[in-house]
Formats: sequence, structure tokens, C-alpha cells
Amino acid sequence: MCSIAGSYWFNDKGNDEGLLNDQVQRAFTMLHKRGPDEFSFVNVRNNCVMGGNRLIIRGSKNDGSLPFKHNKNILYYNGEIYNYQKWNPGASSDGEVILPLYEELGWKAFLELDGEFALSIWDDKKEQLILARDLFGTKPIYFSINNERILWASSASAINEMEKHSFCTSTKGPTYKHSYAVQEPYTSYNGIWLIPPGHFLVVNKNGVQLRCYNLWQEHRSISTDLTEVFLSLEQSLVSRMDYKGVIGIPMSAGIDSGIIAFMADKLGVKYHIFSIIEIMGEKTDESENILKRIDRLRNVSDVTLLKCNEDEYELALEEMFLPQYYDSEKFDNGNILMHTVFNAMNKAGIRVAIDGSGGDELFHGYNFREDFKPLNEWPNLWKQNNYYYSLFTTLLDYTSKSDRAGAYFSIESRYPYQNFKLMKAASKLKSTNVLKWPLREFLLQQVNYGPSLDIDRNGKFGFSIKNRNKEQMIHDMKEAWCRANNLTEMPNLKPKKFPFKIGMII
Repeated sequence: MCSIAGSYWFNDKGNDEGLLNDQVQRAFTMLHKRGPDEFSFVNVRNNCVMGGNRLIIRGSKNDGSLPFKHNKNILYYNGEIYNYQKWNPGASSDGEVILPLYEELGWKAFLELDGEFALSIWDDKKEQLILARDLFGTKPIYFSINNERILWASSASAINEMEKHSFCTSTKGPTYKHSYAVQEPYTSYNGIWLIPPGHFLVVNKNGVQLRCYNLWQEHRSISTDLTEVFLSLEQSLVSRMDYKGVIGIPMSAGIDSGIIAFMADKLGVKYHIFSIIEIMGEKTDESENILKRIDRLRNVSDVTLLKCNEDEYELALEEMFLPQYYDSEKFDNGNILMHTVFNAMNKAGIRVAIDGSGGDELFHGYNFREDFKPLNEWPNLWKQNNYYYSLFTTLLDYTSKSDRAGAYFSIESRYPYQNFKLMKAASKLKSTNVLKWPLREFLLQQVNYGPSLDIDRNGKFGFSIKNRNKEQMIHDMKEAWCRANNLTEMPNLKPKKFPFKIGMII
């Protein structure tokens, strides 16, 4: 995990006074925890500065040092590319392959990258900047634009540090029905937006264009063969477990995280289980089933059973709304629980976590899926397909909590279920024909889990904050947000309209 930031002015505004340099350096005061091991920035042109910092996961400080350069082109990126050896078997860093692949294929290179990424490329030949986000929107890239310049960063707060923006409230803009979440591409900062998944910005002196490089076309065939699904998932899991240190696995009683743990067990990698079994003095609905799963693991390096008590609750409230942490997430118990898990991982020295987000979206696991439909703003091509519509509207919401918590504690989160090949295989399975739990039982058998338990067939209940009802928790979070931003109440301002049309294919 790393972070990126930069500033580009459309006119020939000079950098003699160090304005652009100063903007980028201020941004990285907010981004330090996302990449504490290395920092650099370059003056690409008199009107453009780009930079990044790095959390070293693979190799040493000398391997993959930022920025990457090739034929006068320059790259800063946040993320991890898992199939990099396919393009360069001798590469010491995954980032080495991006620029040569881009020079060969142009924007089509983004379709060839298996991984999570948000990247900035200076194309010297075309004298333009490319800002791109991965197919699933796993890694964030925010931007702010006006007639004079465009600012970008891995955090909305970092952009706000470059140039101040007013706050707006989620309830006045596009929201999710089920929560107080701001719907992508909007944020809680007025005039700061996210690049949508599978899109990239082209920036030059003529202005900015938003382009879509993939719109998720559904496969019309109906398959009953689950082998392709498993092989795709296995390949994705193996590639994301390629790490020499101990992997942190946040494990619930659900099958998605269970499969990750059992695959780690099967491969013999070093892994550490983190599970919440008690919240506010009461055992979770999942606690007994979590322990049953752990009993079946043979090669686990360590197990940490967590209790989210009053102190952890208050700590999360104080930290999760700090500018270094918060970017416009929803207000719910998931934020607090993810803070608890990643805080424990950080104390245990974990640098890489494997997250189960995406399994329910791929395999139709939510019986409340309709509640996740956003009110507006998503293109009709996505809305017409319930499968992909559900995938995006739920996945972006849940993945953001893991990314934000991981970033705050300098931990890289990896998402094996968010893999293009796996998604194509899963899309062939119709939800009316393939039920979630039989599918999961099949996958568990493939990783040598053994005879299935009742939990495998019946599913999990989910976590909850027992003595905090939703209304009280929302109240507590609003107060914490106001304290963090030196405000007496939440702002009542509707956000500026997103300046581009989403889904415009190249």
C-alpha cells in the first residue's frame, strides 16, 4: 500500500515560488501512514508536480523505489499488481511492469493488471497526465478540478490540505438507502470527488476527460459447473498470499473469510487470525462458530480473539474521524469493528491483511441486497443489471472501511474475491440457479475443509453493538465528526454536481 498526490495547472503558472511543491508536501502530511517507509515527488513540468509515498511490502527500499521511470514516462501508484511476473519474470517490484505495458498497450494495459491500483502516469510523448482506478474501485483516487488546475490524491483530506474545501452533508447528496453513506463518486468535501471504478482521467492543457475502460458485460450463458469458479478463486488467493511475512486474516463465522483461512492453512503460509468474539461485554452471535472454525485450522501461526469494549469504542470514535483517517465513509458499527481489528493487527506487527470483501457480492449472499441500491447517479448500463449493480453499490461501501482502517494503521489490505477472472466465472452463475451456501460448501470441500458444519449451510448472523442502537451510534459518530472538524453541527450543504458523465466508453 502506498499513496499518490499531485497538482497540475492548465495554464503556464510557474513553480518558481514552490506553490505546487508546497501543495504536494502538505498533502503527504495527511498521507504519511499510507506509506511511511519512503516519500518523493518530482517536478514533471513547470505546471505539474506528482509524488507518492510507499509502504514496503516486497523487497527492500532499493527495490521499487519511487517514482518508476521508463522512456521519459513517470509513474507513481498505490496498490499491488499480482500478475507482474507474467509481464516481467525478472522484475523485483510489481510496479516495474506498469509503464512498459502502458507504452505497449495504452489504456488497455489497465485491463491486463490483476490487482488493486490507483495510479498517476506522466505520458511524456503526449504531454499528458493519466489518473486511473482499478476495475473494482478497490484503491481510491480523489480529485478536485476548476478552470485553473486539477488536484489529486489517495485521500480527500489530503486534497483539502492542498486547498481548502467546504463540507457538505451526505443526507443532501446522493446516498445509500440503508445508511448515512455518501455515494461514490461524491465525498463529504464539496468539490472533491472520486474517479469511478474502471475509469481514468486524461489531463492536458486542453482540459480533462473522464473515460471508461470497462463496463462489466454480463455473460449470458448459464453454467452449473463450479470448477471454473474454484480454480479462479484459488489462483487469486495464491497470488495474494505471496508474501514472506505473517499475513493477517480478519475472520468471522462466514464462509468468505473462512475459505481464505483454510486456503492459507492448505498452502502452509504464515498467517494470524483476528476475530471479534465480544462486543460491549456480550458475546457476538458468531463467537461460538468462530471458535469452531479456528479448531479446524492446523497450521495457524497465531490467533487473537478481540473484545470491542467501551474503551475501544471511544478510541475508534476519536480516531476514525481524524483527517488522516476519515474520507466520507458511512456511519455504522462496521467502522468501529474494523478499527478494532486493524488496531490489533498493527500492535501484532502485521503489514498485509487478506480481506473477504466481495464474496457475498459475487455469490449473491445478501438477502437485503435491495437496500443497497443508490438513489441516483450511476449509469443506466450498470443499473440495468442487478448482478453488477449489486456488486458495485455494496462492494464500494464495504471495501472502503477496510482500506481506510488499514491505511491508518499502515497495513495493506488485499482482496482475493475482487478479481476480474473470478468475477467473469461467477457471472455465469445465475442467483436463481445457484444458492450461496451450496456454492460455498463446494468451495470449502475444495480447500480440504472437511465435513461441513451447520454454520456452512445456514450462514452467519453478523456482528452488532449490543448496547448501542443504531440511532445512538449515529448520534455518537456525528458528535465525533463535529469535534474532529471543529464544528458544532453537521453541515447542511448539497454537494457540487459531479463534473463528468460516468460510463463513457473510449
